[in-house]
Amino acid sequence: MVRWMADEELTALLRRYYGGEGGLWPVIRDQVAAELQRRGIEGARHIRFRRRDDGYEVIIEDARGYEPE
Repeated sequence: MVRWMADEELTALLRRYYGGEGGLWPVIRDQVAAELQRRGIEGARHIRFRRRDDGYEVIIEDARGYEPE
């Protein structure tokens, strides 16, 4: 598992996304993928976000064991 606090740009996107604005998931996913690439992390990942008082925590887990519905 990998965790980090979202930067200001990603936090703003997440607030809009969770506020109901559509079409933002591809942009959010691309930002997370770019950060994973910078960290040298490859492969399928399960992306979660946890709201904190000061923004959002990004939580990345290996996708093994997750089945698409």
